[in-house]
Amino acid sequence: MKKIILMGIFLFFIGCSNKNYILFQQDTNTTAIKTSKKQNQTEIVYEYKIMPGDILSITIYNHPELSTASKEGVSGIEVYKDGTIMLPLIGKVKIAGLTKQEATLKLQKLYAQYLKKPYVSVNVLNKKIYVLGEVKSPGTVPLMGDYTNLIDVISQKGGFTDMARRDHILIISGGLKHPVIKQVDLTKISSLNYNNLILKPNDIVYVQPVNIKPLDVKVQGYMPILNFINTLFGTFANIKYISK
Repeated sequence: MKKIILMGIFLFFIGCSNKNYILFQQDTNTTAIKTSKKQNQTEIVYEYKIMPGDILSITIYNHPELSTASKEGVSGIEVYKDGTIMLPLIGKVKIAGLTKQEATLKLQKLYAQYLKKPYVSVNVLNKKIYVLGEVKSPGTVPLMGDYTNLIDVISQKGGFTDMARRDHILIISGGLKHPVIKQVDLTKISSLNYNNLILKPNDIVYVQPVNIKPLDVKVQGYMPILNFINTLFGTFANIKYISK
């Protein structure tokens, strides 16, 4: 009898602890679920715009000698601080602020003055998402398209650790100087709408540990975390500099 009671207590505590790890549970607030479905009908259309410091791959398929790839293994060129790049034949070109499609059409038009039917392709090589905190493999996730989603990024980093707060994940956009912070609760099914989960290049995902209490929704309330993230970025930069 004692063994049965002890087993029952053990299973009770296991059940209670597992509940904290269950994602996408049904909300008691059905209004939130209905709102979520309505939001899903209008998806955000986002196109990344090229910025100074970006690394671009520019390919001219019928003229490979003019492409950015070279025998030395260089696969891209950096956009200068003034937003321009320097290309063979056409010289200096202002490209910052353009989408990939707009940049492609602009270069194709410029090259058409010298080449017959040039076919140009432009890609940004350095787009990424930063994932910090309680995931099994913190770091960066390369981004091939203009955006991705939170579930895919966390999956690529091995999923959550046992210490992760699944109900209070932070998405920080706009850089550390002008941060826009969003909270996502993955324990609720109402979080499963497109607008909540979308991630854009250079976004930071921070999964808090369970021993940190929820903070104020105002940016000031997140300053300790932002300072912590800023310190991490500074450390990464120093490591990169030392390793050169």
